[in-house]
Amino acid sequence: MAMMSFATFNRCVICTPATLAIAFSMLSLLFYYEAFDEDSIKKLLCSVISLVLICNLHMATAIITCGVLLLYTLYLILSGNINLKYLLCYIILSFILASPWWLYISLNYTLVFNSLAGSYLRIDEFLIKYYGIIPSLFTFVGFYCLIRDRSIKSIFLLIWALSIVLLSQVPLLGIDTVSIRIFEVSAYPLILIAGMGAYAVLNRIGSGNLRYLFVIFIVFYSIFASVAYVDSYTPNLLDADDYNATLLPDTYHIIFDPVGSILKPSIISDRCADSRLAHDREDIRKYLVDHNITGLVVSEDAVMDTIIVSSSNASVVYGGFTESIPEYVTDPVHIVNSQATLNELDDLQVKYILLKNRNESSIPTYCEVEYENDDYRLCKVVLK
Repeated sequence: MAMMSFATFNRCVICTPATLAIAFSMLSLLFYYEAFDEDSIKKLLCSVISLVLICNLHMATAIITCGVLLLYTLYLILSGNINLKYLLCYIILSFILASPWWLYISLNYTLVFNSLAGSYLRIDEFLIKYYGIIPSLFTFVGFYCLIRDRSIKSIFLLIWALSIVLLSQVPLLGIDTVSIRIFEVSAYPLILIAGMGAYAVLNRIGSGNLRYLFVIFIVFYSIFASVAYVDSYTPNLLDADDYNATLLPDTYHIIFDPVGSILKPSIISDRCADSRLAHDREDIRKYLVDHNITGLVVSEDAVMDTIIVSSSNASVVYGGFTESIPEYVTDPVHIVNSQATLNELDDLQVKYILLKNRNESSIPTYCEVEYENDDYRLCKVVLK
């Protein structure tokens, strides 16, 4: 079922700390539920370890996870199903193990959490455009089953999924955040509920042959949908001879990814993007390698920094995302914006600045254009 939903599939193929944090968030919450449901100290410790790892990986996911834990704990307290010794043990261990890194940052610098303003996304838009129509239908069936069941497990899943979905709507209250990033986290408990909904539908089918056909449909449609997702990604690099479009015919995409084929949703990763940009990235990469460019490169583009450091002899720092950089960090954005001093550039050993190709005024005063194409300018730092 997770392969059928673009939201869950897309996040799984992005190798970032946030992806690991979401995985550990699921483990932490599931172990927490089982620890109190089964009176298991081992699973309580597993939940603690998972939560600690989240705290050291991704602050936003850690805050969301703690919020869900708090809500479920309040439910356990109000329902009289809480083991206070376990709860006290959980709080103390989590604090002891998670606090050293955050305390180090707080004492030596300052603890900064930036919530960026992003495009607001309604719940129905997310379900149709990113989550998927078929997973949404099974999710609604799953919610119906959970509401009818009213067990502790059902309450836990409802709290987990609905609390994060509602959190994604805080821009309506004037709070800056990126709705789709929160929706990404909510997609995983939602897909678990969708699986329960699919299982409920399966049990309602009387004929054994129809059950087999139902399972075969889900499995094969999920596989073919995931293949369509993969085919629709545009690589960050394309050589001159590389194929510029999807490998599979449009009919395949219309059948197995109809919404994506029309609306072309994208979460972080490029899908159905301009292939010219990928060709220009390869052109810059090839120039750096062929001319043996060394030294520190300040890149204005978030994608090129990884390409540069993985394929050339140059080191790189990304200087295009000023919103997330706390004041105590040396902010490379001012280097791109022609606000650095010659002494600073010399001390940092900055040799090149890679700019997105815009107008002439965007070239810093201490740079000379060495190479350019339609999308990029590679500028050499001149210390006069």
